Amino acid sequence: MSFLGIVTLVLIALIILSLLFVFFKAFILLLPVALIAIAVIWLIGWFTGRKNKNNMPSSGNYYDWFKNVNSIQSQTRARKKLKM
Repeated sequence: MSFLGIVTLVLIALIILSLLFVFFKAFILLLPVALIAIAVIWLIGWFTGRKNKNNMPSSGNYYDWFKNVNSIQSQTRARKKLKM
């Protein structure tokens, strides 16, 4: 590869990188704002979370997804063995 070919590739890479920096500069500058928003939302959830698991909403339509009462394993029956 000639010297001019290398210079051309470097200039093309420089142009592409500068365009990427221009387009994503706003996202890079907003990263601290996003981190602060995440921390505030997490703290609100931490301090206002349910203190007692027996606390049910007044609407009565609360479903505990992590409770193992309605699992498929508890509802299945043992298979019968074949008699010969």
